[in-house]
Amino acid sequence: MESKIKIFECGKAEGIFSKNKKFYPDNLTKSEITKQFNEVKKRAGEHFDFDDKKVIQATQKYKDCNFDYPDGKYVVLNETHMQKKDYWKERIEADILILEEKYKGVVLGNQMADCPIVIAEDRKKGVTALAHCGASYIDRLLPQDIIKALRKEYNSNLEDIYVYIGSSAKKDTYIYDKYPYWAINKELWKDNLEVINGNYHIDMNGAIIKQLKELGIKNIEESPINTMIDDRYYSHAESSKGNKDKLGQNFVGFYYI
Repeated sequence: MESKIKIFECGKAEGIFSKNKKFYPDNLTKSEITKQFNEVKKRAGEHFDFDDKKVIQATQKYKDCNFDYPDGKYVVLNETHMQKKDYWKERIEADILILEEKYKGVVLGNQMADCPIVIAEDRKKGVTALAHCGASYIDRLLPQDIIKALRKEYNSNLEDIYVYIGSSAKKDTYIYDKYPYWAINKELWKDNLEVINGNYHIDMNGAIIKQLKELGIKNIEESPINTMIDDRYYSHAESSKGNKDKLGQNFVGFYYI
């Protein structure tokens, strides 16, 4: 069964895919940052052949944020989410967004800088779900929630679901010097968190695949890109070590052709 979507990954070639002030010089004003971000979004649209005014991402909860929702919350996009001149301004608080094939050209994606974006396409029903799966979200089984959302909303058959795990930090380089505080699900991490020479090597992709296979997903593709060592992409882990060239955010998404 052939895919009906185009998946793309933005990196340094497009520019910093964020309006967060921490990625910009202190002397830039809010309006100047917005102008630069809009230029990045436009450049991404030109590179990957989409309308930069039709890009949507979820507003995902995180520790100490000022909003909340049930874990695994999903939203099925419809015309009400596509009324603004620039869809980026649409605020949708959720972990998972779902897009139907009839909305051709609408881009669904998410910012990232080491943690993978997971895209699950039901190729028979013509519907695709996407979520940003940071380590703490993987720990609470968000990858499984993506599949369960498709099953609940569309009664998707597992054999029709094709999953793409986007670029990310890989086990060889994603290392903590102590046991990570967010790794609460011991059963999940026992085979995906390896101690080597006293350091903790974290296999986010392995933990995602373990969850998907437990549900019966067989069609899984992984991006080979390691954001920590690939000069074409930004990396939070590397920038936190002082590598200024890696400070920024990438964007991974898809649209129906």
